[in-house]
Amino acid sequence: MRLTTVLGTVLTVALLVLVLVGERGATGSRPGSSHRLDVYIAGFFPYGEGVENGDTGRGVMPSVKLALDHVNEHSTILRNYRLHMWWNDTECNAAVGMKSFFDMMHSGPHKLMLFGAACTHVTDPIAKASKHWHLTQLSYADTHPMFTKDAFPNFFRVVPSENAFNAPRLALLKEFNWTRIGTIYQNEPRYSLPHNHMVADLDAMGLDVVETQSFVYDVEESLRKLREKDVRIIYGNFDEFWARRVFCEAYKLDMFGRSYQWLVMGTYGNEWWTTNDTDCLVENVATALESTILVDLLPLSTSGDITISGITADEYLTEYNSRRGSEYSRFHGYTYDGIWAVASAIQYVSQRKEHALTHFEYRKKDWEDIFLEALKNTSFEGVTGPVRFYNNERKASFLLEQFQNGAEVKIGEYNSLTGRLDLSIGHPLKWVGRSPPKDRTLRIIEHSQVNITIFVVLASTSCVGIIMATVFLAVNIKFRNQRYIKMSSPHL
Repeated sequence: MRLTTVLGTVLTVALLVLVLVGERGATGSRPGSSHRLDVYIAGFFPYGEGVENGDTGRGVMPSVKLALDHVNEHSTILRNYRLHMWWNDTECNAAVGMKSFFDMMHSGPHKLMLFGAACTHVTDPIAKASKHWHLTQLSYADTHPMFTKDAFPNFFRVVPSENAFNAPRLALLKEFNWTRIGTIYQNEPRYSLPHNHMVADLDAMGLDVVETQSFVYDVEESLRKLREKDVRIIYGNFDEFWARRVFCEAYKLDMFGRSYQWLVMGTYGNEWWTTNDTDCLVENVATALESTILVDLLPLSTSGDITISGITADEYLTEYNSRRGSEYSRFHGYTYDGIWAVASAIQYVSQRKEHALTHFEYRKKDWEDIFLEALKNTSFEGVTGPVRFYNNERKASFLLEQFQNGAEVKIGEYNSLTGRLDLSIGHPLKWVGRSPPKDRTLRIIEHSQVNITIFVVLASTSCVGIIMATVFLAVNIKFRNQRYIKMSSPHL
């Protein structure tokens, strides 16, 4: 009888365990979909065909959908919630972007955070308006340096600012012991602000900034002044359109080759130099580019670490490629990590806030404060590397490329978190000469002496020559009035 009772108890416990496991689902941790609450964020993307930066929006959208799927399938992140995004095509237009913002604020469910945008003239007004709504905003692609913590306290970005592109080039100066440089930049805030930061850093390092030149419509005169000052190491900050013109003029002025080294912030498109919109041949521009070093975003981490989603960067890339079709954007990995940053922040708030996220309201300072706190405490391993925010900005890794034999090739990486420059990853550096260019024309003064024997012989010969010349001159003067008369015999 006792044995029967014990067996019955064991069977009852086993059935209860099976029921509990079944309720928890296949992952063993997440409630059934009917028990999860829906939460929303607002997304802003340039998307349409023919729209400025539309390729960025279309290129990152597969990573947005992939990230949302992975977040909603995760066993611990937002366990009791399901994350959704309401997004609009901003058309990279400030008016359209603001209309999208107000439409999403006044219709549909409340959006906990703003995600975007990619175009600065859309990001700027939305960031200013969101402050009055006490909303936090995270950008996946806007690198403009004007978005600082002081000016935009509610604005974060998972992609590094263009100010951060200075550090890899400063590391290259140290690596090759270049201490004398010149700079040229496009006279627009996107390029002048990072340039000014860079000059300040160079001064702090005690380096010699020989000449700084800016341009608006003409680069020839700026380059001539750099050449006149014998500048050999040149920092360049300009967009893709002007890059072709800069290197066209550099070709004409012979400012390339073994005597010059260009260090350029090169977030340009594929084979950008092949667009024929200058008065130089494409081959001329490519010739001037040879050995130029360009700094770009590192699209994905190469560490091989397991990310917050449980996959590596390579595994993520395989999934992204299977979804994207022909579209691509260098920001796809940052967008994926951005969605995870949003999810982590919402998870943080859900654990700290007394009321459920479904009670979220606009224009409430306490909601704003806790979301700001959440983003500041965000820390995880993403497909683009460690994701943390320092003064609302991301420290990421950068890709170093060099123009070799008519193509851009990877020569290394720079890690902003550790400050480490690694030139062992990728192709070896290639110089036009045997070694890296010198940062100045070297003037070597050597003291030399004439052989004493040769000196005595030459001096003696010179003295004899002087004496003889003096004697001949004296004789000539003394007998200057005498004439030679030829005598002839008289006729017989």
